[in-house]
Amino acid sequence: MEIQRYSTTAIIIHWLMAIMIIAMICMGVYMADLPKGSEERTWFFTLHKSIGLTLALLAIIRLIWKLISTSPPLPDIVSATHQKMATVTHHLLYLMLFIQPVSGYISSSFTKYSTKFWGIPLPRWADKNPEMNELFTQIHEISAIFLVILLVMHIAGVVYHMKRKETELFKRMWFG
Repeated sequence: MEIQRYSTTAIIIHWLMAIMIIAMICMGVYMADLPKGSEERTWFFTLHKSIGLTLALLAIIRLIWKLISTSPPLPDIVSATHQKMATVTHHLLYLMLFIQPVSGYISSSFTKYSTKFWGIPLPRWADKNPEMNELFTQIHEISAIFLVILLVMHIAGVVYHMKRKETELFKRMWFG
């Protein structure tokens, strides 16, 4: 049986985003406890914002690619229930891939700190407002937890199918 794979473009975007998301989660956990005003915290926040905005652009590219290209159908070995679970999980992952960078950027707009995208200053959308900053920081943090839960579900699905020797599902989104 020939495996119906995703396009090379989709595979590259998927794995690039996966690596970046894992790095962002680790970085977010690490930098949150750094002393406010320290050079290290500033450096990590600046990097976190740039990678986050890059992820937002990749999410837009990924969504456009998904709309203009054809995704391979899931094979018949995947039950209808698992297909529905995969669809819901993927849709929620896409939603989180937009909520995360947008909430982070808006949160940053309500601080005294500027947002730069790889050194390029971005417009401020608001004046300093601690209450709004806190609101969007909470949205950013809660949606990060939700994103981690969805990623664990996604990876658990992959592991489940690998253990059942249904490796063609993994190979659909792997190089080769």
